[in-house]
Amino acid sequence: MIRVRCMFERPSVAKMLGVAFALGICGLMSRSPISALAESEPITVAAVLPLTGDAAHWGVPPRNAAELAIDQINAGGGVGGRKLRLLIEDDRCRPADGVSAFNSIMAAAVPPAILGAVCSGVTLALAPLAESRRTVLISPASTSPKLTNAGDFIFRVIPSAALRAQVYAEYLYNERGLRRLAALYIDNEGGIGATRSFKAEFARLGGAFALEETYRQGATDVRAQLTKIKASGSDAVVIGSYPADTVLVLRQARELELRQPLFFQTEAIQNPEVLREAGDAANGAFYILAAPATGKAVDDFVAAYRAKFGNNPELFAAEGYDIVRLIARAIATSTGKPVTGSGIRDFLYRVREYPGASGTITFDKNGDVTKSFAIMKIEAGNPKTVLVK
Repeated sequence: MIRVRCMFERPSVAKMLGVAFALGICGLMSRSPISALAESEPITVAAVLPLTGDAAHWGVPPRNAAELAIDQINAGGGVGGRKLRLLIEDDRCRPADGVSAFNSIMAAAVPPAILGAVCSGVTLALAPLAESRRTVLISPASTSPKLTNAGDFIFRVIPSAALRAQVYAEYLYNERGLRRLAALYIDNEGGIGATRSFKAEFARLGGAFALEETYRQGATDVRAQLTKIKASGSDAVVIGSYPADTVLVLRQARELELRQPLFFQTEAIQNPEVLREAGDAANGAFYILAAPATGKAVDDFVAAYRAKFGNNPELFAAEGYDIVRLIARAIATSTGKPVTGSGIRDFLYRVREYPGASGTITFDKNGDVTKSFAIMKIEAGNPKTVLVK
């Protein structure tokens, strides 16, 4: 188990405190009803994320951002005078490992809320465990439509794949004039759920699929699938992939001289390492993601993240940061002693237009959020915005 005790100061603490005050954390903390509890006892916040394996590109940024948020909160006096402690477990983007990670955390502490998971299959595996323990589970990245009805303690700060599919299908059908597609996707909950939602939306508009091909998680060769797609007569290819296999698909599509344009359903291609590894093979590829947020909260977060880690925040970092901030707010305003998952859940359902680093957050009755999407294209190795909707 990785136990991160985020209690040290940095030269940029003053700047970070400015961020904390801007988000209204410090004022809330000073009035917290838990301040009467022992100040030496830390409050545990847990995270289950893929820190190794196929989806580590998506797990490390929210881990880093969670550490940053806890640094800032602790530098500002903690929550009601108590420090926050971060317990992190690696799920490797595998449901069984996610369950083991959850059980390890619960054996070491009983946190009222957990940041995680990234991969939809892992989050779905954790949902019934979180429900049974009345522990809030908030995902920074899982998009499976199944999470909408996964439970009363399950939240996410990224829109469902159902909404993403609607926006993407309308773009391909109405804006690009595509009518007959091929699909290639990873054979897990994330790939299946996203593609199923997209197919339903595309069919609603009048489109059809010429072919569907899948590959297993961890695959190292998709030439056979791409060869079939090349011969399918489809107008374009819709792809559901994780970071490592995004590189694989791009390289092997280039190798086979695939002419159909590629439309990725995930943000994996935007990762700087993916773009470096794919090189010129990424040029011309399209993808969709939640539209980047703007505003003071975003600017402050980016500056603090860059000061701590030496680079700009990558995918899902802002979402991980917002989750820890929201958990801290919930704890600060909780009327329960000790703080409970039920108290945090009730707070989150009341959140309206929270100005987060990942955008404005309002949770609906299912713990889902609605945000704008951006259609992007890789040109000369860099992401370019095509449309925001």
